[in-house]
Amino acid sequence: MESQHTITNLIPKGLGTYWLFFLSGGMLIALLEFAYFKMPVLAEQLGLKTIPPLDVSLRGSLLNWVFSVLLLITAVVALINFQLGLKYNDPKGRVHTWFWTAIVLIFLSLDVQVAVRETIRDILTAASGTSLYRDGTIWWLILYSFFFGVLGTRIFLDLITYAPSLGLYLLAVSGMVTGFLVEIGFIPIFENSVQNTILQTAVPPSIALIFFLAVTLFARRQVFRDSEIALRWFTKVWQHIPVPQLPQAPPPETSLPTPQNQPITEPQPVTDSKPVPAANSSTETSNNVLPFEQTNKSTEKNNDFELAEIA
Repeated sequence: MESQHTITNLIPKGLGTYWLFFLSGGMLIALLEFAYFKMPVLAEQLGLKTIPPLDVSLRGSLLNWVFSVLLLITAVVALINFQLGLKYNDPKGRVHTWFWTAIVLIFLSLDVQVAVRETIRDILTAASGTSLYRDGTIWWLILYSFFFGVLGTRIFLDLITYAPSLGLYLLAVSGMVTGFLVEIGFIPIFENSVQNTILQTAVPPSIALIFFLAVTLFARRQVFRDSEIALRWFTKVWQHIPVPQLPQAPPPETSLPTPQNQPITEPQPVTDSKPVPAANSSTETSNNVLPFEQTNKSTEKNNDFELAEIA
């Protein structure tokens, strides 16, 4: 599972990254073509006949190098699609389509630097004894069209389930067909050789860039078939940024009485008290309490008796 996560991390998840790929790749191709257009002036200032890195008509130019690297990167993405197809148990035909796509892209990357197509043209022209049309370029176009037609149909059937990749793929195929017609001279564009060279050398890398975006977007869709990866990524992107809150003062401490501070009180014995009738209480008070006049008279008699005795 960890190896699958490592593979899927190579595929960008945000759509903004694909716009960045498209704009940066298009600007790089345009910049190299503009450098070729200004190359005669620069070569004259430097005292040279030509500047090989800027001459897009040569095999070792910077534009061909960028074209070759872009094809290799697309081959890597095709292999990722192959691995994801194996992971999700897709039909074998669809899985093997991306494997053979990677092989063809590696071959085309080699062809850009080593001139395989010219070698095929010379072999077929010598074997048949005819060039068919002009310099015999049509020989390798026929051979390439057969293999690309079979493989391209399988890719079309696989990309038909995802509209953005399918649209980019059809755009790349239409550009490839137009480039083939321009290559053999069926569609003359400019009379100026420099302008024709710029057009013929700018179309193949542009097609490779569009095809790279189509394959990578399809790989992105394949990655999101894993619900765990999709949920983790969407949660990371759409998570709400926490609002900073001001620190709040802690609540004041309240001192609760502890058992040590409370006075210890001994339990008082509970006595059973019986109610006293109201009549008895009134008679007792009447017997015990004398009236005020009787008390005075008794005290006077006692005093007189005492004086009589003294006398």
